[in-house]
Amino acid sequence: MRRKVIERGRYYEDFSVGDVYPHHWGKTITRAEAVLFCNWTMNANPLHFNQVYARSLGHPDTPLHPLLVMNVVFGMSVEDLSEQALAHLGYWNMRFPNPAYPGDTLFAESRVLDKRESESKPDRGIVHVETVGRNQDGKEVIRYERKILVKKRSAYPPADHPPGAKGGA
Repeated sequence: MRRKVIERGRYYEDFSVGDVYPHHWGKTITRAEAVLFCNWTMNANPLHFNQVYARSLGHPDTPLHPLLVMNVVFGMSVEDLSEQALAHLGYWNMRFPNPAYPGDTLFAESRVLDKRESESKPDRGIVHVETVGRNQDGKEVIRYERKILVKKRSAYPPADHPPGAKGGA
């Protein structure tokens, strides 16, 4: 019995410079998630887990660790940008213009800045995107660029029809 494989994500040919992808749903970050992130990453900066200290610096609460914000926003972008990625080629110009706090809901969108075919491998291309994350009030909490090495559709046939396969379902 053959399984039907559902492909997800965009191939190199599906991206156009200027395209904007609003990423789905959004994610509310709880205080528990913020504390766990600090513990798991051995973050020793009291700004992220000591309310008295954070308030003494002018914050209304303990700000979320910027890398938690980055990872949540990045995760929201995967379905639209990198399900067909072969590699992530780096991050540039990462900025955190406003802090995010426990209870904030983060939303994200990405814009295609550029794309080009790989110079060394004809079965792939490089897509350059900028991603912006905002909180529920529309305040920008992160902005960064990244380049993604993406498969070309013509070089990667669907998984349920391998090269040389005959017949139907």
